[in-house]
Amino acid sequence: MELNIKNICAEMPNYGIYKDWQREGEILGIAIHHSETVNRATGASMGSALTFFNYHIKGRGLMHGAYHYVVAGSGEIEYALDEKITAYHAIFDDPSNSMGLEFGQHWNNHYLAICVAGWFSEHRTYRDEQGHVHLIPNNYTIPSEAQWESLVALIQQLRKKYNIRLENVRGHRELAGIHTTCPGHGFDLAELRANLRSLDEGKAKSEPSPTVPLEIKPGEHVLLLPDTDKYLDAAMVYIWKFQPDVSFSIDEARGRWQYVTVVGGQDSISESQLARLRSGGAALVQRISGDPAVVQTTLDELTKSGSRFLKETVTTSPTLLSERTYTVQPGDTLSFIANQMYGNTSQWRVIFEANRDQLVDPGRVHPGQILQIP
Repeated sequence: MELNIKNICAEMPNYGIYKDWQREGEILGIAIHHSETVNRATGASMGSALTFFNYHIKGRGLMHGAYHYVVAGSGEIEYALDEKITAYHAIFDDPSNSMGLEFGQHWNNHYLAICVAGWFSEHRTYRDEQGHVHLIPNNYTIPSEAQWESLVALIQQLRKKYNIRLENVRGHRELAGIHTTCPGHGFDLAELRANLRSLDEGKAKSEPSPTVPLEIKPGEHVLLLPDTDKYLDAAMVYIWKFQPDVSFSIDEARGRWQYVTVVGGQDSISESQLARLRSGGAALVQRISGDPAVVQTTLDELTKSGSRFLKETVTTSPTLLSERTYTVQPGDTLSFIANQMYGNTSQWRVIFEANRDQLVDPGRVHPGQILQIP
């Protein structure tokens, strides 16, 4: 999509003082924030880069604002702080520098900061002048569609410009040493990375690639039936023939099976959820949609032809999947890496066992280590 970016760097307060400043270190990642500013009557996002920068300067004593970009509820993007300048978006107390993060300056020096205007949580409250607490309506607790599309496109543009790895696109709360819920419980960071990964894979699939032979072993293929009552009968012949595993939960499927056949339309499982399955390591994710009669016809035809899948080229082989690697970044833990790669922090044990040749203590990983990801 074409980005709607408004360059307002020179309009920000104190610009003449800091405009020639330079960050220390190369740009390695992107941190996502939210502003916690909403219309108290409706819950809709409010605020602009100018209001945020004025608060940061006058209220917090900073020389300039904390974000490079601000994404408004309308999807408009404000470019407010030159990328070459360090943004003070991730500061924390670590007097002994025990985490090796330079009081948070690692994240500031090496990460760009994007703020999505809004407050993405439920049960929000505010206190009036008399000290009374009031609830804000539970509306607009996730980014608007326009915000989401602009954010994804902006991140992809920045990733391409600075060669930023997907695992280095992180929410504020995912930065080691930070204690916050930002960018909010309603902001799905796993889905964001899944969308980005899907775009990455889409580019790869546009290039010619050989078809990978599908030799499916027991436990490698699942038939995902979110709407069991509607589609189970239509799938029975197919199930008897190929004997795939059968699951009803997308959360259970992510990162578990290499081949996923999804039965049902977007009303039962969205494209972004399919992207999450692909980002979880699935070599092939296919959807068979339509009413039960159409689905049964499609599955029965596959059964008669002896084909598990609709004809398409598979671009990622199980061998390639087993050879995925991850380069440890400052502040990483095995739980964080497991959440990045599998969407599940408890999978840290899988990564630990696969790297016992270089890991002795699961609580200790070191920047620069290259881990095998099964």
